Amino acid sequence: MRAYVRCALVASSVLVATAVAAADSVKPGKRGSFSPDVDAGGDISFPADFPAGYRHLGTWAVLGEEGVADTHIVYARPKDVAYFRKNGMFPDGAVIIKEVLEAIGSGHSTGKAFWGHKGKTWFVMIKDGKGRFASNPLWGDGWGWAQFDPKDRSKQIAKDYKTDCLHCHVPAKAMDWVYVYAYPALGEKALRFTPEDARTGHLKAGEGHRVAPTSDASGATSVTEEQRKLATGKQLFDNTCVACHSIAANAHGIGPSLFGIIGRSAGSASGYAYSDAMRNAGVTWSAESIAKHLADPRGFIPGNRMGNMFKGVAAADQRESIAAYLATVK
Repeated sequence: MRAYVRCALVASSVLVATAVAAADSVKPGKRGSFSPDVDAGGDISFPADFPAGYRHLGTWAVLGEEGVADTHIVYARPKDVAYFRKNGMFPDGAVIIKEVLEAIGSGHSTGKAFWGHKGKTWFVMIKDGKGRFASNPLWGDGWGWAQFDPKDRSKQIAKDYKTDCLHCHVPAKAMDWVYVYAYPALGEKALRFTPEDARTGHLKAGEGHRVAPTSDASGATSVTEEQRKLATGKQLFDNTCVACHSIAANAHGIGPSLFGIIGRSAGSASGYAYSDAMRNAGVTWSAESIAKHLADPRGFIPGNRMGNMFKGVAAADQRESIAAYLATVK
């Protein structure tokens, strides 16, 4: 299990009209030609002029146990925005920057509100429509991918885009690996990808978190303690895990499908690219081991990717409810 988050767009950006020319066609890797942020070998530097020359695309709120855990603030250059609005795609050399902040919150006149407080990391993507750096592990699938130390943006810390970056973008493959529907500045060519459940703004018919009451011998309705536990587990799963994990067989997303997880060896679901740590963990999933993993995602299986992004579920009863619910998904 990894990065159990649910994302919600919480801010939009103001539209602008800006003229743009296509990116220069030059020799690959020459700094200052294809991109001033890329050297001859494809190593990516954090854009030196940021935030000058960039505009806000949109902001995501990533939910945790007690509200918003992180904010993800996304920026792009105005000329890249204008090109996308016209053509429905990013131009060669386009730059996208994402700032991840730990969120804090308190009560306000409008209710409890959250805002970004402490930097967690930075991500940079640079569009490469010509496959210039095939031998560099940070380039592929049409982009250069980089992650930077939040305390020192001169330090690029990603090693391989397939293991460090791509997994979070798998659901956005049809959008050239970018969740474009979350960025109103990109216009209708991006917004047409908005998921249907987000368009309606509510759960679909028949979808919900409450267990239908049962009748006892006297005809009175009752709900058993086990039913309450499973209903709570489903609600917690939907709030915490479903953005990354499916419960449909073989339907992998950011994380692997959790269908039939009980009794399965960690890192063994066919068709999902696990980390070496997960594949070699020697763990067989049970309700108990799932609860332990949720309690300490970083330490239970050291080196797994989920541990780098998800702090875990603090309450023991909540962990047990999620594990109990997953035991029924088969």
